[in-house]
Order: sequence, then structure tokens, then C-alpha cells
Amino acid sequence: MSFRPVKPRRPGSIHKAIADAIAQVGTLEEAAEIIERQPYWLYTAADPDVEKRKEAKLSYADACKLAGAGGRALAEHLALEAGGVFVPAGVIDQAALQAQLAAFSAESGELVSETIRRIADGEFDQADSAAVLPLIEDALRPLLALHHHCKTRALQR
Repeated sequence: MSFRPVKPRRPGSIHKAIADAIAQVGTLEEAAEIIERQPYWLYTAADPDVEKRKEAKLSYADACKLAGAGGRALAEHLALEAGGVFVPAGVIDQAALQAQLAAFSAESGELVSETIRRIADGEFDQADSAAVLPLIEDALRPLLALHHHCKTRALQR
């Protein structure tokens, strides 16, 4: 059973990102164990309606622990705040390198084709954006896997 807070969290808020990260790693208790805190403390950090004097703040180190355990919502939130995006890259090995490049070529071709089709009417609206977004992510994933592969190898000196 994953974490589902009773009160809704505002999309795009840090509280929503924390709640989503908790759900991504499992239950409130499992997430609290990962960051070595009490569950009530972690729930308080994810609750936007807690009084200022009782507020709990998630540290960067705790956020890193949650992200490392699969709570990627915090990385997504931070990337959006910094004006970017977070797309998990995946890990590839030497043997999969060619397959990743071929996948990037195919996926990016599909993305460009669908985007051109959708802008042909002179408008690129919310529905168009929603339809193209998964194609963007599918195209980026193999390219980012290649980036991750090269970056980690370059840092192994």
C-alpha cells in the first residue's frame, strides 16, 4: 500500500512533491525509515496546513535518500524550480549502446512527425502538449541514458 494523504496537496508545491516521493518509495513508514525519522515527522513535512511553529523541513540529505530509494518526485520538483526537467535516464552498458542510439533515432523521428502534425493547424494547445509530452520523454530517455553512461564513465578517473 502506498502513501495517500487525506488532504489534497497543491500540484507543483513542495508538499505535493514530498507526498509523491513518499508514495513512490511505498508507505509513510517505509519512507520514514529511509530517512531515519519518525513517520509523524515526515507526514508533517508533507502537510501544507501545519502551523509554522510545528513545521518540519526535509533536509537536502533526506531528499537525496528518498530520491535514491525511488522517490523521484523531489528531483522532478527541483528541476522544475530550476527551469529544467528531470527525466530518469536509466543505466546502459556497453552492449546496449547501439540499441540506445537506434531507439533515440526512432523515437525522435516519431516525436518530430507528431509535433509537426499537431502544429499544422496553427495552434499548439494544452491537448497537443499533453499528447506530445510522452513522445518527448520516450525520445529523451535513450539519449539521457547515453548521457548518464558517458558522464559516469568520465567521472571514474
